[in-house]
Amino acid sequence: MKARPGAGRGPAVVAASMLALGFGSSLGFFPGYFVAALREDLGVSRAQVGLLVSLHFGCTGLGSIIGARITERVGTRTAVVTDQVIVVVAAWTAAVLDSFAALVGAAVFAGFGYALANAATNEAVAAAVPESRRTLALSAKTSGVPMIALISAALVPWASDRWSWNLILMIAGTAAGAGALISSAVIPDIRAAQHANRPGASALPQGFWWFAVSACFLVGSGQPLFSWTVPYLDEALGTSKPVAGAISGLAAGVGAVCMSLAALRADYLGRTRRVPLIVGLCSVLTASNLVIMSGLTLGVAIAAVGMFIGFIAQLAAIGIMHAAVVDRAPHAVARATGVTMTGYYLGALATPVSFGALVDWLGTYTWAWLFMALSSGVAAACFARANQVGLPRY
Repeated sequence: MKARPGAGRGPAVVAASMLALGFGSSLGFFPGYFVAALREDLGVSRAQVGLLVSLHFGCTGLGSIIGARITERVGTRTAVVTDQVIVVVAAWTAAVLDSFAALVGAAVFAGFGYALANAATNEAVAAAVPESRRTLALSAKTSGVPMIALISAALVPWASDRWSWNLILMIAGTAAGAGALISSAVIPDIRAAQHANRPGASALPQGFWWFAVSACFLVGSGQPLFSWTVPYLDEALGTSKPVAGAISGLAAGVGAVCMSLAALRADYLGRTRRVPLIVGLCSVLTASNLVIMSGLTLGVAIAAVGMFIGFIAQLAAIGIMHAAVVDRAPHAVARATGVTMTGYYLGALATPVSFGALVDWLGTYTWAWLFMALSSGVAAACFARANQVGLPRY
């Protein structure tokens, strides 16, 4: 029997993919962590800061299908390394040009690059790790994103009081350069030609687009946990920026750890019961958004509890979702990832800027959090429908 690409290097492939996703997403999270510095230095509004986040992840969504096709053509290793190099160029260019327009350009450029990393790392990990550990491996890989959020939330608000946002971006770009070197040495080189002779290699199951719709509402309802909890705690609940960053970062870290615990449970349950588990987690996310909203009247401690629950529920759902995507399209992983991530990041496009605009318009965070709760409820309903998409037989 022919060995899987990357077989025997599963842990190294997962670790390299984790770093690649973390560094690849960094330019999408940083604006939310130095909001005050950007507003003071460039004179921008909260909605404009939210726009940077929306553009980054929105461009990832718009580029996901094309990124999957490129990944199938050039191979997983080249795709991941290319994304890391794009982050280097985007971060340093924005830092040197020192303008909002440059930040917009960096968000767009890095956003499209990140589409490559999503498809390529899913393909690489699915090939390097056996099915019995699939959810755990893909969740661990995906945890690179909240881990970067944890580190950023803890350090960037503190650093922005001492250093310029330009220097912070330069550091992020340098880290991505190191990620490119690691990826080039570890990520297996998988190309579409390796799957060409497999039955149904080019086809996705009928109705697979429900995963894209479900992902849109899932990330749309949870993304403000990353982008807006620090300003919410600081501006609406009266904490200092370092304390706000510590709460948000710790919540993201706990969520990242719980991703692995939820993944172990999902692997134990098997392929047919993973999507129902996501439905339940989306319902928990709905409740957590309502708890965060209630912090305006019940205080910081209650809001913090909601944030911890929200990070755990959203990140666990995302990790299991990646495994469910591979379950439903095992011979077209890059393509299935591209379709799903299109919806996922279109959700990320819509909510950061609309969340900030709602707060600017109404002068309160209440309605913005309520809207997030409604969106996560819709995500639960859509995943329930996606569960009817047939499992492949192989």
